[in-house]
Amino acid sequence: MIRYDTIRLAGYVPVPGAEWTAPYYTLFFPRPHRKRLLELYRLGLKRPEDCLAVPVGRLNALLQALAPELVSVAKWLDVSHDEPWLYARRPVPQDVFSTLMHTWVRDLRPEPEHRQAVREVLGELRLGELRWERREVSMLSRTPTPGGTAEPDGRLYHLLPDALADLALGLEPFSYAGGTLGFRGVARRPSDRGAELISWPPDRHEDRDGRTWWFSALLALSLQTVPFSPEFRVHLRCGVRRWATRTGTNGLYLPPRRATSVYLLANAPWITDCPESWASARFSVGRLRYDRALHARRWEAGGPDGMLSRLRLRQPLPKPDDLTGDPTGWLTGTAGVSAAVVHSAPMGSHGVKAGLMPGDRVPLTEWFEHAMPDGLVRAPDQVRATRYFRVRRQTKQHDEEPLEPETRETTARRREMAELLEGAPLRVEFLWLTEPIRDAGVQALATLLGLDGEPGRKPDGEVTGPDGETLSWRTPELAVELHLTRIGGLADSLDLAPGDQGKTSALHTAIASRRERVVRHLPNARTGGPASLALLEIHHKDAYTPRSADPKFALRLGFGDAGRVTQFVVNPRRVTGKPVDVKKSTARKLEACWMDGFRQLGHRPVPDHGLGPAIPAHTQYTALWLVKRRRDGPTRQADLVPIAIRVRPGEPAPERITGWDNRTGEWVPYPTLLMRLAESAELPTADDPDEGPPGTETGGPDEMEGGDDTEQGWDWNSRTEQHRRAVADAVQEILFALRDRPTLLLIHAQNARQLWPWLQNGRIEPDTIQLHGRRAQRIALQGPELRLVRVRDNADTETPQWWGRKEQNTSDGEEGERFGLATGLWKPPGCDPRNRVFSSTGEKAGPGTKVSVMASRWAFRSYTRAGKTGSTIDTDRPAWNPGLLEITIAGCLPGDDPELWAALTHRLRQSPGRAPLLALPLPLHLARKAAEYVLPTTRDQSAEPDEDEGAVQLCFDLGVIAP
Repeated sequence: MIRYDTIRLAGYVPVPGAEWTAPYYTLFFPRPHRKRLLELYRLGLKRPEDCLAVPVGRLNALLQALAPELVSVAKWLDVSHDEPWLYARRPVPQDVFSTLMHTWVRDLRPEPEHRQAVREVLGELRLGELRWERREVSMLSRTPTPGGTAEPDGRLYHLLPDALADLALGLEPFSYAGGTLGFRGVARRPSDRGAELISWPPDRHEDRDGRTWWFSALLALSLQTVPFSPEFRVHLRCGVRRWATRTGTNGLYLPPRRATSVYLLANAPWITDCPESWASARFSVGRLRYDRALHARRWEAGGPDGMLSRLRLRQPLPKPDDLTGDPTGWLTGTAGVSAAVVHSAPMGSHGVKAGLMPGDRVPLTEWFEHAMPDGLVRAPDQVRATRYFRVRRQTKQHDEEPLEPETRETTARRREMAELLEGAPLRVEFLWLTEPIRDAGVQALATLLGLDGEPGRKPDGEVTGPDGETLSWRTPELAVELHLTRIGGLADSLDLAPGDQGKTSALHTAIASRRERVVRHLPNARTGGPASLALLEIHHKDAYTPRSADPKFALRLGFGDAGRVTQFVVNPRRVTGKPVDVKKSTARKLEACWMDGFRQLGHRPVPDHGLGPAIPAHTQYTALWLVKRRRDGPTRQADLVPIAIRVRPGEPAPERITGWDNRTGEWVPYPTLLMRLAESAELPTADDPDEGPPGTETGGPDEMEGGDDTEQGWDWNSRTEQHRRAVADAVQEILFALRDRPTLLLIHAQNARQLWPWLQNGRIEPDTIQLHGRRAQRIALQGPELRLVRVRDNADTETPQWWGRKEQNTSDGEEGERFGLATGLWKPPGCDPRNRVFSSTGEKAGPGTKVSVMASRWAFRSYTRAGKTGSTIDTDRPAWNPGLLEITIAGCLPGDDPELWAALTHRLRQSPGRAPLLALPLPLHLARKAAEYVLPTTRDQSAEPDEDEGAVQLCFDLGVIAP
């Protein structure tokens, strides 16, 4: 295996002292106009005084669909200042802009009783008098925060990526062995925060069955900040945009409760009054939804009351049923319009797999770099942080017989389980649907625990029918009992009458009924004692209609009532691949099921950090994970649940991994925490008299999972402010309970920063801590030996794509470059010894383990296998690129070396006995997995991983077979 000593980032930083401006046309919208619009919007609101700005989200969506040249930099129209929020490369025709604005203003208050007020506001705005003005926008404008982080001008999160994308469109097409790729821009909304380019026309792939699939290359640009860094960074993500191809008898499936993006390209402007010269080369983006009330597909802004119905269009948008009935027919254009529906996992599998390996990403990145202006350069290649990493020699145990690695691993697993159970037998249950999965599950358990020989068998007299039996094994370390029984009707859909499917009370009643049925079904149902494990085989998600009838949530609660933690196995809808591959893959995934079940029992080996006495003795690792439960989820209740996990490596197994019980204020064993979290999902059985559609309980903007900006449109004295205060109280209580020994506290940035704003890049300061609503203070005041580490993953491309890089000599003696993937801890070259920001990377994992780093979606590559050479193309092979995990040492003691604590955090990603690193350090991994007991989701489960993302599985779908 090649060792890479540097990694290259697909990230770009400003040249110190450089200037770069780009021309944009902007529209000045006076403050009185904004105030008048706010007054109009407040009409009819229950709490108008809480609304401080005008939401422009629906206007932005309209512009994205019909005026793709416009760039909006705001989601709310603030009345406190006059800064423009609309930008364009050329002036927008006055008639076009007035038409769009008139349509939007009418949409602000469409109720009949407000029509007169709307007419008055439109008369006062005098849109025809507004003029577009040309401005030079500084693309590198930034100011330092008190913590030393570069804070860009807020507009640049949208304009800088847009300007770079515009420069890239001026390049010659990208060339590869076998063809070229030309790119087009895509209209974006402020929530997208960046720019996007896709190759067009799309490429086609024909699979072995002769079916044709369509796809395009994707380049996404975003502006990011780095904690404590005086320079921001632009990230480039290379990927694949797959177009919907597969249709069923009723056309293309549209997932419920979510919009499906449709890329639209017209040969003429959409709006009738727009001159021909304003036709855009960019893709517009519309969104399709399935309207459950109308039982029909519709455009998001369409319908009899939608904005689209009020506009005179030169050419109508494709009819939703025509588009979903034959999505591939629109790819080449119909009546002057090309349309491409974005594929998503709920639509089924796709013949083109997600992601790009470095063999495609590196050439695309290098092509894009030719468009880079003089003011931006590639970020320096990072080097290994090796100060605390040394090769450790294994010491031989002369008093023990040498064991094979597999035997040593299974023996250690039995010993650890026996210690966890304090000498009691391991009693587990498998409630199965199909005999093949049952048999594979038995074999997987025996393999994991090294249970040789035939098990003892005895019929189970406590259940009726011939299908219940108990298998038993006895080893020197551990006795194992496996109870097998059919799951029967427990795996069926919840009992929801067709007329009650949308009612919260009906869903709660169905869940309560299934819970009671579970307890009656189980032998020896118990509470109060130690938890046991139940593995449950259930039907594929497509078997549950509607999706709210999925029984996973009810089963988890019912088994929790009976003292069981649960792990789900999904019965495959269909099985593909060679029989031998199917068997191996099923065995691997059932072993993963059992291992995840063992984790729920509290069995999870803690990695040896190997850093010696540099880490204080008795150091404990703690992680905080915030679960934000939405009202449109299975519980139909919004809530906040903080989860804290404490890991004490040197403690006996039952006390090694514990969780904080917020109700009792004590640390409890991990499985006890899981069941108490399930208890927190107690559901009322009566409808809320003020109940509205799911997800509409606040009347405010949706909560953001990412981004460092705070919504400004509403007075957050309501739920969000209450949640922030609750988080501050919970953190304070947890920190007080950790003061007895040295503590490493791990926080996930994207998960926690919305409700703990101090964690945002623009607010965080080194060696301090600030709980919401309280003064910042030195971290030592919260604990004499407390260290705080914030990690950030690659969600929303917040950390850059990367690859290992190594110079090498080519066959003709010239220097060349080799690239691949590498595991390690990295830092900027020549950085200050007190550098606090590091990068942690791992090798390939999951279904892409055996995919070559040179795999390509477009070009054939040569290979040598078993002494034979040939060529292949990898369009149908999954690409799995491990994401870069950013490690920020936010708080440590004056004499500490930040690299030491970064090394410890990296080591905590190691998983004993498994090569791939965990996506997150072990304590955060355990805390995030515990969230499944608060959010036992019934949302669409991805049948294949999204590119560059690690999967967090609630259940394992055995129908997905990795070749």
